[in-house]
Formats: sequence, structure tokens, C-alpha cells
Amino acid sequence: MGFSITLQPDNLTFIAEVGETILEAATKHGHTLPRGCGDGACGVCKGNVLQGTVDHGKSTDIGLSAEERDAGMVLFCCAKPTSDLVIERREMSSSWDMLDWD
Repeated sequence: MGFSITLQPDNLTFIAEVGETILEAATKHGHTLPRGCGDGACGVCKGNVLQGTVDHGKSTDIGLSAEERDAGMVLFCCAKPTSDLVIERREMSSSWDMLDWD
């Protein structure tokens, strides 16, 4: 059983399997989210959780400050849903928002 994730502002919905990060699930279903290092350090994949809860996983204070976390932000490369989610991605404005660090 997985969790439903609704992506705003597009109102697109996809499923994340248990243990899968938001970024992994979005990519698997053909949705593009900002991505960088994939390891929780750079902060490029930062976005808002409007509804629901996540396990922040291996995100670092460098990539996501305590204040940002308290404000509902997550790193999509690290955050794993623990409930159904509504998330908001930020606009991708440059090639830096889609780095391939692998």
C-alpha cells in the first residue's frame, strides 16, 4: 500500500510506495521535480508540504534548516511520505534546478 501525493499547482496525483522518497515516486510516474545532489545536502529539491506528514530521512541542516522544516518544507530527495500528501513544487528557473550529480 502506498500514499497518494498531489502535486500543486498542477493538481497531478501519483502514488509513492512505502519507503520511496517523494522524488523517486514523482520521477517513476513521469513528473519533473527540481533535483540536485540527491543526498539531502544541496537544497535544490526543496519544496512545501501543504498537507500530510513525512519522514525527513537523511536531510541535513545544510540543505534544510530547522526553521524551514518547521515551516513545512522538505527535501524531496529525502522525504518519505507517512500519509497522503499535497505538495507544492517551486518553479524551476535554471539548469541548476535539474542537476544530474550521478
